[in-house]
This record gives sequence, C-alpha cells and structure tokens, in this order.
Amino acid sequence: MIPPQIMVPKWRTGSSVTSRPAVAARDHSDPNHRPINVVTFLAAHPTEAFTLAEIARHLGLSKGSAHRVMTALTQTGFVSRHPRHKTYSLGVVLVAIGQAALERHRGIESARREMVGLAAELNVSCGASAIVNNEYLLLAREGVPRTYDGLTLVGERRFIVPPIGVGYMAWRSQPEIEAYLDSGASYLSETSRRHLLAAFPEIRRRGYAMAANGAAVRKLMQAMVVPVGRWPDQIPALPSLQSQAEIPVEQFQLLTLDEARGNGVNYVSAPVFSPDGDITFEILMSGLPINLNEAEFDRYTARLKLAADTVTKEIRGRKPEAW
Repeated sequence: MIPPQIMVPKWRTGSSVTSRPAVAARDHSDPNHRPINVVTFLAAHPTEAFTLAEIARHLGLSKGSAHRVMTALTQTGFVSRHPRHKTYSLGVVLVAIGQAALERHRGIESARREMVGLAAELNVSCGASAIVNNEYLLLAREGVPRTYDGLTLVGERRFIVPPIGVGYMAWRSQPEIEAYLDSGASYLSETSRRHLLAAFPEIRRRGYAMAANGAAVRKLMQAMVVPVGRWPDQIPALPSLQSQAEIPVEQFQLLTLDEARGNGVNYVSAPVFSPDGDITFEILMSGLPINLNEAEFDRYTARLKLAADTVTKEIRGRKPEAW
C-alpha cells in the first residue's frame, strides 16, 4: 500500500520553489465528513434524485446515520426532499454557494466556455481537472465521453501516481518529480522512468501533455478512481501487472505523435496558470480521431493551447518560462 501523501507540496514560481504547509490527514471515520460526502455525491449526479436507502448504500452509511444527515441537510436547504416520492436531490441553497465559489474561482467558468467551443468545433470531449489534496479532481466536463479512461463525473477523483497528473508534475521541482516517479516504483521499469524523465522538459517546451491509447494503463487508471462521495484513508493496492513491460512507454507519455501510430492519442492536456505561475488546473481533450496526421494533430493541440492560454490571461495568470 502506498501512503496518501506521495510528495511534499512544493510549488514552482518562475525559477524558484516555495514550500506550502502539508495538508493534514483527514479522519475519514469522522461523522462530520458525512454531510460533505452526501453533497459531493449529489453534486456528481445533479439531475438525479435518490432514496434514503440508495444514498446509504452508495456512501456506505447505516440507514440511521443517513437519516440523521439527510434531515440536517434538508432543514438547512442544502438538500431538497420530494414530498411525494421521498427522494433527495441538491437543494437551492447550493446555487448561491456555487455562484460564490465561481466568483472566487473565475477561471472555471472561462474554461467551461472554452471547452464548449472545443467540443463543438473539434467533436471531442473536454474536462477541467485540478490537483486537490494529492488527488486529481474533475471540476467540469463538456462533450460526450468516448472512453472510460478519463474521469467522467464532476467530483470524481484519482490518486496521483504515474502517469496520473503527469502534466502537472512537469512543472514541479526536480525533487517532487523524483518523488512522483518513486510512487510508481512497483510498476515503473527503469526504461519507463527514463522515458518520463525525458518527457517532462518536452511537455514544458510544447505546452501540453499527451499519451497513447492502451489497455494496460487503463487498468491502472481505473484502479485509482475514488468513487464520488467516498474518502478512503489510503491509496488502494495497485493492479497486478504481469511484467514491467506490460505498460508501453507511449501509454505513460508520448514524446512524438509517431509513437501513437495505430493506437491513437488517448488525451492531450494543457495547463492554466495562476498569477503566481502555478498550475491552477488543466484543460484536457480526449476522443480525438485515431489516424490524425501531424498537421491535423497540430490543429487540435494549437486550439487546446489557445483555450488554456485564453483562460490564463482572463484570470491574469502568468505562464512561466519552460525551464
């Protein structure tokens, strides 16, 4: 088992590295987390309603605990209860809270606008994801997912192990990069590790990360998904891989488009930067046609980078130099 804190949270600002305090470990058995889990679960299914028994089953609660939590959330307006069907859904109070959060994090609405344009123009699926407490969190999604490789529900999370979050890690410090690669020691061959080390400067140079389609890395990525509304105490056991060579290096990260021939590109992601030069979140594009030639692929990546750069400018972000 791998401990949840894989890396010391340091952040690159220009050419310097600053330290931020580590996030305290969450006590997931604390009943105080239950209302948060319920709201998170309902937020991932915004058009649906659930019975008390369904909520209890999805979140691993006893019916008594679920009843107490739902009563409190209903009384405060965070959750609505249908008077006839006795089902629960998001409450109207959360509209004001969500609007306030968007005011604080203006880039999300800008990203959604850009993703709507990308999805319509290029016929792709788009998502905006951020690293929060060492988990890769889906913040927004546009377009119809063509694959289950990526996160599909807003609020879904993945633990950060290679290659999850590789686009973020390309802009982190060398010690953080080494710690990130160490977290995948049980399945990363030396060849794969060298390949990823070579990929980080290439990601910074070209301005985006990309990986090839493949079943082996899909198995790893699906195993790292954290179900919406659940807060496990530690990263689950990594899937058993038959050999170190089972995950081809191009499924971790592509250095060139030629490496994806025959399989196609799984995703392309570009960073949105804050005024401090940190990555605020990534805009990710998936569902690309398999047999794109280089000129066609360049059109897709240029459009994605333009979207990310537009959001960066709108939030007065600063794109650091490719170090």
